Amino acid sequence: MKSNSSVSRRQFLAGASVGAAALAGLGIVGCAPTASTKTVDSAAFDETTQNASSSDIHPDSIQAVADTEPASSESRETDIVIVGSGIGGMSAAVQASLAGAKVIILEKSKVTGGDSSICTGNFYCCGSKYQDSLGLTDYGTAEEIAQFYLAQSDGDANIDICRMVAENSGAAMDWLVSFGCEFEKKKGENISDRSMVSKNGGKGIIDTLIGVAENNGAELMMETRAVEVMTENGRVSGIKARQGDKEIVISAKAVILATGGFDGQDWSKALYAPGSVGWNSLSNPDNTGDGIELAKQAGAAPIIKGGMSQIHLVGREYVPLNDPISALRMINTGVFLSDLGYRCANESMTSQFDYFVPFVQSGRAHFFILVDSQQPDDRIELLEKALEAKVAHKADTIAEVSTAAGLEPYIVEKTIAHYNELCDAGADPDFHKKPEDLQRIEEGPFYIVEITPNTNDSFGQVPISTKSEALDANRNPVPGLYAAGTLGNVELFYMRYAISGASMCMGTVTGRIAADSAMEYYSA
Repeated sequence: MKSNSSVSRRQFLAGASVGAAALAGLGIVGCAPTASTKTVDSAAFDETTQNASSSDIHPDSIQAVADTEPASSESRETDIVIVGSGIGGMSAAVQASLAGAKVIILEKSKVTGGDSSICTGNFYCCGSKYQDSLGLTDYGTAEEIAQFYLAQSDGDANIDICRMVAENSGAAMDWLVSFGCEFEKKKGENISDRSMVSKNGGKGIIDTLIGVAENNGAELMMETRAVEVMTENGRVSGIKARQGDKEIVISAKAVILATGGFDGQDWSKALYAPGSVGWNSLSNPDNTGDGIELAKQAGAAPIIKGGMSQIHLVGREYVPLNDPISALRMINTGVFLSDLGYRCANESMTSQFDYFVPFVQSGRAHFFILVDSQQPDDRIELLEKALEAKVAHKADTIAEVSTAAGLEPYIVEKTIAHYNELCDAGADPDFHKKPEDLQRIEEGPFYIVEITPNTNDSFGQVPISTKSEALDANRNPVPGLYAAGTLGNVELFYMRYAISGASMCMGTVTGRIAADSAMEYYSA
């Protein structure tokens, strides 16, 4: 496992609670949007004042809910309480209930599955018998996948967790298939045999797991929000929850937190990833970082990295990914501009996830791609369709098209003049664009395509061991507390998402391991 010194290199502990001001210095493909996320006054509470009155914290935080007086109360008892019904939580519920454990799952939302139910169901794995049965054997080794994860994190991941996810990935797929989940190879060019996708989407996987868990006696309590992890003599002893104005006290031998991310609302992003405040969120709006606060109550020390899975889409009212116009969001021969008119990214990046960091560093919420008419015929056709859809602008000069897009013409002209100098020199020391993509912007008419960043996952929350134990500031396990899925991905990702399907795989793997570890813990 990582030492504390390696953790502190790029990360910082939030065990003592970190507010938006402290974070401000930080320089799944396939998910469909839920209801649009409202932007609220971040009023980012200073978490160093944990005992402040509810008027000092956001009204939708678990602290504010816990501070309200319940109208009634109820007591329950179980072996394991699982908080969250996404892929991590439901994998844990199935694993534990099949082994005979008494399980209660708490879901704060009106719908099950969280982000897992609104994603395509991509699953990144190797070595499954199911892949082999389809002839999909060109998936390499688990060690190669682990090293890929480490590289994608810029060396900031925990190699032990990378290996844990990779080595258990094939078995996780076979486990899901054993319950009736169906997968096929993900379609597209240059797609490896590691990339599988559910035939029934993420929702199909979640619905299947819920059915198996309930058939084995697990109880799913909807619209029930965990607000406190209870402890006794230094050990986790259960959960206090709210169901409307009723308090439910659940005594348990172990607690598994699988609460998802924190990018569902601007106020929670202001706390944990302020660089993305104001961006659209494609995540479940109930993803507000509850697991971070619950874990801290029990003594865990969350690690806040400030990273997000960012997917940028065409238009302010964005064009869906399945619309052909969406292909205009990545044009390697264009110039990526912020709404201030300055170039802001390396347009040669092959993965949309790589754009998170430069977008954050720009400090802006709206972007554009400027291209001239030196484009293939099929792209010109898409650009004309984008004009009809009112997500692009066209004019004979750079100044005119800039004005049409609401950009400052003088700044854009200077930006393009400098970019053309880089093209002439054949090198881009500013953003390191590939030399073969350096094409002068000079032939009118010119087009500007509107681009809006959206988040659909978040990184950096509760550190975990290879047994999915939640860890304290010294990386010691918190007795009786476990974390699964997105809540534990601080060990796998840094600032950007590695690849589509990694989260669903990790959630399945960590959920199963958390259940096994919890049962081993309380039976010892």
